[in-house]
Amino acid sequence: MKARSVIEIAQSDGRLPTELIVVGYWASQAGVVVYVLNGVTPQAINLVLDPIVTTLPLSIPGVLYVSINDTTRVCEAVRCAEEIYATTKVFRRQAIDYGIAPDFIRPVATAIPRLENRTLLSEQNAPASQLVRPHVVMPFPARNWVHWPATDRTAQHAATAPV
Repeated sequence: MKARSVIEIAQSDGRLPTELIVVGYWASQAGVVVYVLNGVTPQAINLVLDPIVTTLPLSIPGVLYVSINDTTRVCEAVRCAEEIYATTKVFRRQAIDYGIAPDFIRPVATAIPRLENRTLLSEQNAPASQLVRPHVVMPFPARNWVHWPATDRTAQHAATAPV
């Protein structure tokens, strides 16, 4: 597994880091982002991302959820990652135990500006056809130009209707 970023997702004061989750998903346009879930369910992440997922094409690398208890997948993710962001000492220690240099593991507080910056840089370097732009529909006055006549045909030919 080649991950661009590995981000530990853990609740803080009973709240999900929604901004981090959204920014991580946007950054996944440039490469796979692994969310290491520490006390957080995939369903909780999906509740945050469901409105966002529809705004990006299905062809992006996207995010991968890995439980912090899945030691094999966490080890694989951190060993192949370009950057690692830790929220807790538990995950930081786990990554160090897998051979990651402590200086390579950044605090999760630095993730949002770095990931936002990466997303903006990737948008600057991408051809215009690959950029995801919101679809904006502008209202226009119809001025009664649309005339769709409606006809109720349910009462006609009632005798020939199948029984």
